[in-house]
Amino acid sequence: MERKVVLPLIISQLKKGSSPSKISKEFNIKKQNLQYYIRQLKKEGVIIKEGYGVWKVLKEVSISTKVRETSKRKQIRGHAFNWKVRFKHKIDWERRLKDNNIKYQLIGIKGTTPRIIFNNKKIWFTKGGLVVYEPQSFFSQSSYTSKGMAVWELDKTIKALGRYLKIDLNTYQFTTSREHYGMIKNMLAKQYNDKGEKLYIRDDEGVWMWVDDSHSLQEVETNQPNNSRGVQNWYNDMKKHNFEVTPTFILTTMNGIQQIQKRESEKWGEYARDIVEHKNAIKILGQEIKGLSKTIKKIRKKNQDLKLELKNQKTIGDFF
Repeated sequence: MERKVVLPLIISQLKKGSSPSKISKEFNIKKQNLQYYIRQLKKEGVIIKEGYGVWKVLKEVSISTKVRETSKRKQIRGHAFNWKVRFKHKIDWERRLKDNNIKYQLIGIKGTTPRIIFNNKKIWFTKGGLVVYEPQSFFSQSSYTSKGMAVWELDKTIKALGRYLKIDLNTYQFTTSREHYGMIKNMLAKQYNDKGEKLYIRDDEGVWMWVDDSHSLQEVETNQPNNSRGVQNWYNDMKKHNFEVTPTFILTTMNGIQQIQKRESEKWGEYARDIVEHKNAIKILGQEIKGLSKTIKKIRKKNQDLKLELKNQKTIGDFF
């Protein structure tokens, strides 16, 4: 467990009078780790020991300046968690409920699924295990931390239910069939809520982001932790650029780039045509120079022949 999450959990349990050993067992925290956190809390003056296993909370937990600042800005509300819990062995739930004189309702299409209200939570007893609906909201600075808080609440519920039914339920597996994360005090949500409008964004798997102001918290809600973080990152990135990088801005910029490319392409086209013409001119010039060279060679040969003829004539004249 992360320090920024486990410390508030320990504090809340100490306030309720739970001993460290009970907290360790109930929340599956290693005793060595728990003792370390207890020592840190004592050192920071958050708690003081009053007796064996009894601690008094003097003030709220102090984690670090950075964590305190972010915890004050709890931006995410995790809620509507529907947990599917499975155990290694099948359990005869109705017999357990009857043996412990626990009232229950049979619901479902066939009316064969027992359901009880336990710790203000609806719990359905299925063939494979349990379905637990969590009515609480978990406020935190991130969706992942919020879900972690909900998981620890689920663990408390299952272990408490085991004690209630007098059965060991400590070993189990769980998944969520539903989970919602609301980004509270969101400007997009405020815009829609001020107009009394709703927003639903769907993909092939269904709605994944929406604004409906069901709790008057100005929330943009998503159904997955990574969606929540992705939307936040997108808004934060937009904020860095003062929300100026809009689709219109992008399209206008792209159009401008295309126009520049077109003009440059035309220039390069003209330049390419000039190069071709220059190449042709150079080729013709080369051919003309080659022809001129041959002509010059012929003239030089004729001159040499003429000089030789004149020389021979002079020699003959001298002879006579």
